[in-house]
Amino acid sequence: MQTHQPAAVLPCTLGVGRTRAVARRELSCEVNAHALHVLATPFPIAGSRVSRSVSVNDERDFRGSRPAAEESAAGSRDDAGSARAEVLLVRSVSLSGIFFLMVLYTMYFAASLILPITLALLLNLLLSPVCRFMVSLRIPRTLSALIVMLSVAATMAAGVYALAAPAAEWMETLPTELRRLEYKLAWVKEPIKKVQETKEQVDRITNVNDDDAAPPSAQSGGSVSLVDAVLTETSSMLYGVSVMLILLFFLLASGDAFLKKMVQVTPTLADKKRVVETARDIQRHVSVYLGTITLINIGVGLVVAAAMYLLGLPNPLLWGAMLTVLNYIPYLGPLICIAVVAFVSLLTFHTPGQILLPPLVILAVNILEGQFITPILAGRRLSLSPVAVFLSLVVLGWIWGAIGVLIAVPMLVTIRLVCEHIEPLSPVATFLQRH
Repeated sequence: MQTHQPAAVLPCTLGVGRTRAVARRELSCEVNAHALHVLATPFPIAGSRVSRSVSVNDERDFRGSRPAAEESAAGSRDDAGSARAEVLLVRSVSLSGIFFLMVLYTMYFAASLILPITLALLLNLLLSPVCRFMVSLRIPRTLSALIVMLSVAATMAAGVYALAAPAAEWMETLPTELRRLEYKLAWVKEPIKKVQETKEQVDRITNVNDDDAAPPSAQSGGSVSLVDAVLTETSSMLYGVSVMLILLFFLLASGDAFLKKMVQVTPTLADKKRVVETARDIQRHVSVYLGTITLINIGVGLVVAAAMYLLGLPNPLLWGAMLTVLNYIPYLGPLICIAVVAFVSLLTFHTPGQILLPPLVILAVNILEGQFITPILAGRRLSLSPVAVFLSLVVLGWIWGAIGVLIAVPMLVTIRLVCEHIEPLSPVATFLQRH
């Protein structure tokens, strides 16, 4: 009997047949690939040992070539990293140089604003222990700051008043003393006169266009008189002193307000402790150094004033005060004082021994102070490199004039102490120290 399959079973049977055909086709492809791999494998000559040795050697070569490739890639990465680091270093040095020049020119052109602020900060470091001591005696901080500020102002006014009369007296007698000096140095005038005459003859011979030269122009009406210049400088100085004293009062009255704000914005407790310790250490060292140097300079000035009085030099208090101020300038300040005192001694005395004795006394006192007293009291740890001192004197003298020269070394010591306590700036402190 003939049977018929249902129509619904036919698609399933066709699907199964198609699946088997696909499986056979894939199997034949795998067989062909395996056969090609066998044909590509070297033919074993003396059994399978040679084939195994060949395959092992190939594997060793592959394993040996992989570290070499990795080392080459690592070397290329190191070269690229070093080149990138050199580029970043050059860029950092360039930006630092540009920033340094910008700071210098800002300090130069804004001297009337920045100089009083700098003086107020230095005086704040010097006088903060005094203000804290007064607060410990139950005196309000604002009143303590006001007393200290008024004391500074009174000291400055008393110093100017005490030195104004001797300076004016010496300036009045200067023309008479210069005429006496001219008589004393008459034996020097003849060679100088001959040199001047020779120079004039050479100028007449070499200058062939004297007749065609234009006559000197009259004085322009826009020139500034001496009185106007003095008034301008005086008003500028009074403005600077006023700004310095007012800012000093606010700095002393604020106390540790800025330090407390820095502690508040510091994230971790360890960082807060480090900020407080660093700030206290810097303030303590700077105030001790500035106070010690100030007392040493005052003592040196008093000794020199007493010595000049005993030697009979006129206005001894003036020369002692001059050395007190100039002694803040290493090397150059004492030399200026010695030259001025030698000039005054030449005007005053007659014998060589009397003339040489006052400058020699100042030289001896300065050597004693610089080699023994200051290292013992201030310590050698804060000694500075002579190159750094000279550069600071030149730069700040160019920027701020005589005041810049006076505060150059205190500023340099302050910068060094700050850099010692900030790790990224420690190379700067190493450069500034003496040894």
